[in-house]
Amino acid sequence: MPKFLNTKGLINWIPKIINETERELVIITPYMQLSDTIYNCLLNANKRGVETIIIYRENKLSDKEKAKLLAIDNLNLMHHPNVHSKCYYNENYLLIASMNLYEYSEKNNREMGVLLHKIDIEDNNSRDAWGKINDDEQIFEEALEEILEIKNGAELEKMSRETIEEGFEMEILKTKKEKAEDRLKQFNKVFIHKKFVFDNECKLGDENSFICKSYIDKVDIKVTNRFEFCFNVDENKLNPSFQYYKNQKKELEFKFEGFKFYWNMPNVIYLYVDGKHRIWENTIDNMDIEIKKRGINEVIEFIKPWWKQIQL
Repeated sequence: MPKFLNTKGLINWIPKIINETERELVIITPYMQLSDTIYNCLLNANKRGVETIIIYRENKLSDKEKAKLLAIDNLNLMHHPNVHSKCYYNENYLLIASMNLYEYSEKNNREMGVLLHKIDIEDNNSRDAWGKINDDEQIFEEALEEILEIKNGAELEKMSRETIEEGFEMEILKTKKEKAEDRLKQFNKVFIHKKFVFDNECKLGDENSFICKSYIDKVDIKVTNRFEFCFNVDENKLNPSFQYYKNQKKELEFKFEGFKFYWNMPNVIYLYVDGKHRIWENTIDNMDIEIKKRGINEVIEFIKPWWKQIQL
C-alpha cells in the first residue's frame, strides 16, 4: 500500500530511490539547487550505468546548476514551459511529492509526499488488508501517462550517452501495451515457427494474454499467468484418458521440473510456473521464455501418445 512521507521521510527517500535505481531514472522537478548528497547520488548512479532523465521548468535553472548536470554523461536534460509536478520514478518506486530538488526546501520547508512501490519496502505497514506488498499497477499506468505527456511537451537540451548511441528509449517509460507487444515478439522469437498472437477473447482482459492456435493439431495453447492446453474435440473423447490420469493427480503435479501441472477437467490442462523452484532464480533476458518453452514441449510429449489415439 502507498506510504505517506513527511519532510524527513522525503529527505531519506529521494536519495534512496536514486541509489537503488538499477537501470533507469526519471526526475521531474521545476526548481533545482542540488545538495552535495543528491548530486553525489546522481554521479554514483551514472557510474553504475543508470540512464537518467531530468525535466525542470524552463528558465528556472542557474548556469551553475546546469553545468553540474551537463557533466553527467548518461543524463538527458530537458525543460518544460510550465511544469510544476515533482516526481521521482524508477523500476520499483514512484514518489510524488511537494519537494523540489532544492537544498532550501530540505532545510526549511514543511513537505509531504506519497511513495508507491512495486516491491516490498521492508515496512511493517507496507501490506494492505489483502496482504499485498505492491501498489495497484493501474496507478502506475495512470501516473506514467502524465509523465509521458510532460516528457513529450519538454525540450531536449542534452542527450545522454545511451540516447546518442541507441536512441531515446527507456523501458520504464513503456506503457503496459508496449511491454506486452515486446513480450509477444520475444515469445515468437523463442518459439520460432509457432505463432502466438494476442488473445482478444481472454476473460482476464489482460494485454499479456497470448494464444497459439493448433500448437499441435487441434490443441491451442493460451498464455496468461499460466499455460492452458485447450483440446478442440468432443469432451467425451477425452474422458477415458482424463479418467485414467485422474488417479495420478498428485504424482503428475510436479512431474515437469519448475512447473505445477493440473488436469482438473477433460478439455483443458493447466501448467503453472513453480515460483519456488531454483530453476527460475536469476533468469535474465529471454531465458525465462526458453524454460517455459521446454515446459510446454514436455507437456506436449506427455499428451501426444493418447492424443493420437483419440484422433484415430
